[in-house]
Amino acid sequence: MIDSVVSQRTEGTPQGSPLFPLLSNIVLDELDRELERRGHCFVRYADDCNIFVRSQKADERVMQTLDGFIENKLKLKINQEKSKVCTVSESKFLGYTILTNGMLTLSKQ
Repeated sequence: MIDSVVSQRTEGTPQGSPLFPLLSNIVLDELDRELERRGHCFVRYADDCNIFVRSQKADERVMQTLDGFIENKLKLKINQEKSKVCTVSESKFLGYTILTNGMLTLSKQ
Protein backbone atom coordinates (compact mmCIF):
# COMPACT_ATOMS: atom_id res chain seq x y z
CA MET A 1 0.00 0.00 0.00
CA ILE A 2 1.24 3.46 -0.87
CA ASP A 3 -0.76 6.39 0.52
CA SER A 4 -3.70 4.05 1.29
CA VAL A 5 -3.80 2.85 -2.32
CA VAL A 6 -3.10 -0.80 -3.14
CA SER A 7 -0.39 -1.18 -5.78
CA GLN A 8 1.16 -4.22 -7.39
CA ARG A 9 4.50 -5.40 -5.98
CA THR A 10 7.26 -5.29 -8.58
CA GLU A 11 10.12 -6.75 -6.51
CA GLY A 12 10.83 -8.60 -3.29
CA THR A 13 8.79 -10.98 -1.17
CA PRO A 14 6.54 -9.55 1.53
CA GLN A 15 7.46 -10.49 5.10
CA GLY A 16 4.82 -12.84 6.45
CA SER A 17 4.46 -14.52 3.08
CA PRO A 18 4.74 -18.33 3.24
CA LEU A 19 7.42 -18.04 0.56
CA PHE A 20 9.67 -15.77 2.68
CA PRO A 21 11.10 -18.44 5.08
CA LEU A 22 11.68 -20.86 2.20
CA LEU A 23 13.60 -18.33 0.12
CA SER A 24 15.55 -17.13 3.18
CA ASN A 25 16.56 -20.70 4.01
CA ILE A 26 17.74 -21.32 0.45
CA VAL A 27 19.79 -18.11 0.33
CA LEU A 28 21.21 -18.41 3.87
CA ASP A 29 22.10 -22.11 3.70
CA GLU A 30 25.62 -21.04 2.73
CA LEU A 31 25.80 -18.92 5.91
CA ASP A 32 24.77 -21.96 7.99
CA ARG A 33 27.53 -24.04 6.42
CA GLU A 34 30.09 -21.28 7.05
CA LEU A 35 29.06 -21.00 10.72
CA GLU A 36 29.26 -24.80 11.12
CA ARG A 37 32.68 -24.84 9.42
CA ARG A 38 33.91 -22.26 11.93
CA GLY A 39 32.50 -24.30 14.83
CA HIS A 40 30.00 -21.67 16.04
CA CYS A 41 26.84 -22.44 18.00
CA PHE A 42 23.93 -20.65 16.36
CA VAL A 43 20.20 -20.72 15.74
CA ARG A 44 18.51 -19.35 12.63
CA TYR A 45 14.97 -19.20 11.27
CA ALA A 46 14.48 -17.44 7.92
CA ASP A 47 16.44 -14.17 8.24
CA ASP A 48 16.63 -14.15 12.07
CA CYS A 49 19.91 -15.48 13.42
CA ASN A 50 21.65 -15.63 16.82
CA ILE A 51 25.30 -16.67 17.04
CA PHE A 52 26.64 -17.62 20.46
CA VAL A 53 30.21 -16.80 21.51
CA ARG A 54 32.03 -16.80 24.85
CA SER A 55 33.34 -13.23 25.07
CA GLN A 56 32.93 -9.66 23.88
CA LYS A 57 36.24 -9.90 22.00
CA ALA A 58 35.13 -13.06 20.19
CA ASP A 59 31.84 -11.40 19.31
CA GLU A 60 33.52 -8.39 17.75
CA ARG A 61 35.79 -10.66 15.69
CA VAL A 62 32.91 -12.88 14.56
CA MET A 63 30.67 -9.91 13.69
CA GLN A 64 33.43 -8.28 11.65
CA THR A 65 34.28 -11.40 9.64
CA LEU A 66 30.63 -12.39 9.14
CA ASP A 67 29.70 -8.88 7.99
CA GLY A 68 32.27 -9.29 5.22
CA PHE A 69 31.08 -12.81 4.37
CA ILE A 70 27.40 -11.82 4.22
CA GLU A 71 27.92 -8.59 2.29
CA ASN A 72 30.70 -9.72 -0.08
CA LYS A 73 29.97 -13.42 -0.63
CA LEU A 74 26.16 -13.52 -0.27
CA LYS A 75 25.60 -9.94 -1.53
CA LEU A 76 23.18 -9.20 1.33
CA LYS A 77 22.93 -6.12 3.54
CA ILE A 78 22.96 -6.46 7.33
CA ASN A 79 20.59 -4.25 9.30
CA GLN A 80 23.07 -2.73 11.76
CA GLU A 81 20.24 -1.26 13.88
CA LYS A 82 18.88 -4.73 14.60
CA SER A 83 22.30 -6.38 14.99
CA LYS A 84 23.74 -6.25 18.48
CA VAL A 85 26.11 -7.82 20.95
CA CYS A 86 24.52 -9.15 24.14
CA THR A 87 24.46 -12.04 26.55
CA VAL A 88 22.19 -14.99 25.82
CA SER A 89 19.73 -13.94 28.51
CA GLU A 90 19.40 -10.47 26.94
CA SER A 91 18.73 -11.76 23.44
CA LYS A 92 15.30 -12.34 21.98
CA PHE A 93 14.63 -14.85 19.23
CA LEU A 94 11.18 -15.22 17.68
CA GLY A 95 9.50 -13.91 20.84
CA TYR A 96 11.55 -16.01 23.27
CA THR A 97 14.55 -15.45 25.51
CA ILE A 98 17.06 -18.28 25.66
CA LEU A 99 18.20 -18.83 29.25
CA THR A 100 21.78 -19.79 30.07
CA ASN A 101 20.64 -23.35 30.94
CA GLY A 102 19.17 -23.72 27.43
CA MET A 103 15.53 -23.37 28.50
CA LEU A 104 13.18 -20.92 26.77
CA THR A 105 10.99 -18.27 28.32
CA LEU A 106 8.63 -15.77 26.69
CA SER A 107 10.27 -12.41 26.08
CA LYS A 108 9.02 -9.51 28.17
CA GLN A 109 8.09 -7.51 25.06
